[in-house]
Amino acid sequence: MKRTLKNTLVLSLAFLLLFSFGACGGSGGDTYKSESASSAASQSGNQSADMEDMPESEAGFDEGAETGGTETVRPQDRKLITTVNLQAETKEYDTFMSWLESHVAGTGGYIESSDMYAYNERERSCDLTLRIPADKLNGFLQEMGETCNILQRSITEEDVTLNYVDAESYRDALLVEQERLMELLEEADNLTDIMSIEDRLTTVRYQLQNYESTLRVYDNQINYSTVHLSVREVVELTEPEPESWGSRAVQGMKDNARSIGRFLQELGLFLVTHIPTLLLLGVIALIILLATSRRRREARARRKQQKELIQSMRDQKNTEEQK
Repeated sequence: MKRTLKNTLVLSLAFLLLFSFGACGGSGGDTYKSESASSAASQSGNQSADMEDMPESEAGFDEGAETGGTETVRPQDRKLITTVNLQAETKEYDTFMSWLESHVAGTGGYIESSDMYAYNERERSCDLTLRIPADKLNGFLQEMGETCNILQRSITEEDVTLNYVDAESYRDALLVEQERLMELLEEADNLTDIMSIEDRLTTVRYQLQNYESTLRVYDNQINYSTVHLSVREVVELTEPEPESWGSRAVQGMKDNARSIGRFLQELGLFLVTHIPTLLLLGVIALIILLATSRRRREARARRKQQKELIQSMRDQKNTEEQK
């Protein structure tokens, strides 16, 4: 009888433990769901009107995803920071720069920075950082390709959805805590409690400002894509590398001929622009030659006399040997 009672108590304890663990897990899941719902409150509020007009097929797809237990995030809900790197060249540098400034302003973007380099009248370049609205980036890149010669293009997208949602969740939680602290501050009648609440309220407001600043930075980087553009002025546009051996040979000869032509142009330009210097050097060289001509003639005469003397001595020695 005692053994049966003991077994019954053990089974009852085990059942209670299992029930308590299940209750904890259920409450934890509800807490997680409530936190996820509060973190997504701002996004769902903004998209409520769009959801009402959504076609039935899309609504059915979302309901199926939720009932299936797999959380899916639509592409439009993603927080993407897009960065584009472009290297371009143009034959009409001034025209292109005017078009670029007006077109960037027309898209609602702006030029964040600009560094121009002018090596000479025909060789100029500029490095720019452009901020283009994300929804107009593709159209801007397409028109860039039609206006100048794109040599290199790379696009990177950084997904900051999780960081953005976390920052929103912390901000919302701090807003709730700030409101609760204000209520407690109105109800407090003890100086110690008032000072403690105000101290915590200061900390909460400081953290709230940091998270709001982080969200503003994210919004700016997400809504405006960054385009790093390096444009260079050229005389001839770079052509794609030909594939066949013959076309490559012809292209190489053309490039070599253009290089020789540019060299001759630069040489002629150098000679023309340095005529005064060359004339001055020529006059100095002529004065030096005239000043040293007498000494050089005397030196040549001495060398000639020495040669004649040596030759006469050799002839005299040969005559003596023959005798």
